Amino acid sequence: MHPIVRLALPALIAIPTISAAQETDPVWDFYGQLNLGVINVDNGQDDETAVTDNDNSNSRVGAIFRQDLANGGQFRFHFETALGFTGSSSISGSDNSLDADYRRTELRKLELIYETARIGTFSFGQGSIATDSTAEADFSGTSVIAYSSLQDQAGSQEFLLADGTGSGTQVGDAFSAFDGSRRFRIRYDTPTYKGFGLAISAGEEVLASGNDGEFYDIGLTYNKDYGDYKVAGRFGHSIRDSDEAFTLGSAAILHEPTGLSFALAGGQARESDAGYIYAKAGLQRDWVSFGRTYLSLDYYSGEDFAFAGSDSESIGLAVVQKVDAYNLEVYASYRTYDFSSAGSSNQDIDVTFVGARWKF
Repeated sequence: MHPIVRLALPALIAIPTISAAQETDPVWDFYGQLNLGVINVDNGQDDETAVTDNDNSNSRVGAIFRQDLANGGQFRFHFETALGFTGSSSISGSDNSLDADYRRTELRKLELIYETARIGTFSFGQGSIATDSTAEADFSGTSVIAYSSLQDQAGSQEFLLADGTGSGTQVGDAFSAFDGSRRFRIRYDTPTYKGFGLAISAGEEVLASGNDGEFYDIGLTYNKDYGDYKVAGRFGHSIRDSDEAFTLGSAAILHEPTGLSFALAGGQARESDAGYIYAKAGLQRDWVSFGRTYLSLDYYSGEDFAFAGSDSESIGLAVVQKVDAYNLEVYASYRTYDFSSAGSSNQDIDVTFVGARWKF
């Protein structure tokens, strides 16, 4: 266990007990979602279709325990786990069956949270590190099927060379948003001030066998409404296992009367020099009575992923239709992945995905 986490554990467990007595009766909230779809992948030689979980926002269940405290704070326990269905980022031409194979890495959150009345929030356990979602500022409404982490849709698909043989490079090697994830960590979030908030975290990987990498992250967020405009910003820096560092950020704006939005994200790796920029335009309208419709067009350009001097490009189109009465989102997308490196010419990978997310 990370030394900072080991030292903080007794204090974090004791805080809610010694700070105040119960103010109200405790509350349990249970939630979940199913997010399944049909994916079609054309790698230039073969065309494969499969039913899969959507790793942009995988199927999951969770529970939150809340206890208000007399000092104005709140104690929470948060549990969340994926269901273990085969995900879109793991299927490939040789393995595209939908299976249920639960592993401990499906655990998303198992954390204690103490939200104080004035000085911020302390979190301990498996949960989001400070740069989680830093590359995801987005008002388009299509993130369920199209967002900056393009590898979540087809990460295990291999690029083929011009002669049809495998290149040895997968989509997940050639595309990344450097976005943080969930780890066993201690985290502190400041109160928000004029739309700004700051988070810091330190922890390590404890769920993946043979991986005990350490993580140190800092993230800055900004959320503000300016009349008809909604604005969001994210910026973060992450040091992972002491041998790689990433700087990343994103910004988004929505003009509510027209439903037009724009988002921009980017990141840079310190050691490998890999970097990218991602841009997305969106439109949302109430064209039908049963729910809002969302459209988006995005573009990704990356350099030096997998190999020095390589280029990664992707263009995606997405549509999401909400069905409010059933907490349902029906979606479809088309994306093309292009990867080239010095001395090799790879065939594009085209991915079509249709599916639905039901929240309960």
